Amino acid sequence: MATHRALVLRSRDKPLALETVPRPIAKAGQAVVRILCADIVPYMSQVLDGSRPYPLSLPMTPGNTAIGRVVEVGPDAVELAPGQLVFCDITIRARDNPNVSILFGIHGGGYSAAQKLMDGEWRDATYAEYTKFPLENLYRLNEEILFNKLGYTVSDLCLMPVCLVPFGGLSEVDVKPGEVVVVAPATGRYGGAAVAVALAMGASVVAAGRNKNALKALEDVHAHTGRLKTVTLVEDATGTSNAEAFKTAISKAEGADVYIDFSPPAIKDNSLLVAAVAALRPFGRLVLMGGHSGEIRVPYLDIMFKSIRIQGRFMYSRQHVLQLIQMAESGLLKFGSKLGIKKTQEFGLESIGDALEAAGKLSGFGSHVVLKP
Repeated sequence: MATHRALVLRSRDKPLALETVPRPIAKAGQAVVRILCADIVPYMSQVLDGSRPYPLSLPMTPGNTAIGRVVEVGPDAVELAPGQLVFCDITIRARDNPNVSILFGIHGGGYSAAQKLMDGEWRDATYAEYTKFPLENLYRLNEEILFNKLGYTVSDLCLMPVCLVPFGGLSEVDVKPGEVVVVAPATGRYGGAAVAVALAMGASVVAAGRNKNALKALEDVHAHTGRLKTVTLVEDATGTSNAEAFKTAISKAEGADVYIDFSPPAIKDNSLLVAAVAALRPFGRLVLMGGHSGEIRVPYLDIMFKSIRIQGRFMYSRQHVLQLIQMAESGLLKFGSKLGIKKTQEFGLESIGDALEAAGKLSGFGSHVVLKP
C-alpha cells in the first residue's frame, strides 16, 4: 500500500484535515505500525489551536500514545517482526543524547536540539492509519494474555499511558510494598490512575480530592484491596486542616512515606504542598507531576529538619514501560472497568472533530476517549 489516510494540521487557525498521503517506510532503526487505537488527551484541541502553546512543526500529523500492530521493520530489527501487537510510546529521545526528547505528535520540546527531532524524522504521529516509530519506542504485548485471558479490548490497553505517567513518578522515588502513598488531587485523569498504580505496587493509599462522589467511586473500585482511604480536601489557606486530615487517614504514626502531587493549572496557591510536607514522615519523598504553572513555596525548615526529598518527574523511562507491561500481563494492574473506567468513547479518523470535543469534556477519572483509525 503506497498511501494511507492521516489527519494533517497545516495551520493553528484551521481544523485538522483528513488527507491521503504517502505511507511511511521503515528505514534502519525504525518500524512502521498499523495504528489500532490512539489515546486523546482532554486538552488536545488546545494544543492544536495554540491556546496551549506547545511547540509544533507544521504541517504535521498529531497524535498520542497508541496500540498498534507492526507491519514493517527496518533491516537492523532483531526482535520486532510484522504481525506483533505493540505499545507505541511517544517519548522520542535523541539517540546521541537521550536527555533531548519530544512527545511525538504533541510537543516539540521548545528548544533547538529537541525541535530538530520533530522538524525531521518525527513529524507525523499516530492520528493516522500507519505511523513510523523508532524501534526502541515499540514494546511487544502478549495478546493471548491481554485479550483472551484477561479479556481486555484494544481501547482498554490505551489506558496504559494514563497509568505510565504516575508509575514513572512512583518508581522514581522507589515506592515499596507496605509503604503509605498519599495521592492528591486523586480524582483527575492521572491522580485516579496513580491510586490504582500505587495499590498495584503493594502500597497503601490515601486518596484526596474535593469531589466526594469521585472519591466514593475510587473507594468502590478498590474496596477489595483493603488498602485505600480517602480524604475530602477543604479550602485551607495555611494547609493545616488538610494536613490534619492526611495524618488521621495515614496508618503510620510517623507519617506517609510518599506524597505524589497532581495539582492542576487552576491551582493558584501552595497550601496543598504545605500540607504534603506536614503529612510526610522523616526522609519522606514528595513527587511533583502536576500542571501547576507558577512558582511553589514550601516550608524550608520543615523540609530540612525532616530530610524531605522533593522530586520532579516528567513522563517515564523505558524501564518503567517494561515494568508496567509486566504488571498488566500478570494481572496486578487492571484496565477498563476494573480500573474504574465507566465509559469509553471510540471515534474514527473522519470524526476527529467529535472526538476532540468529547475528550475536551472529560472531567475527572472514569471516562476515556480514543481514536481508532
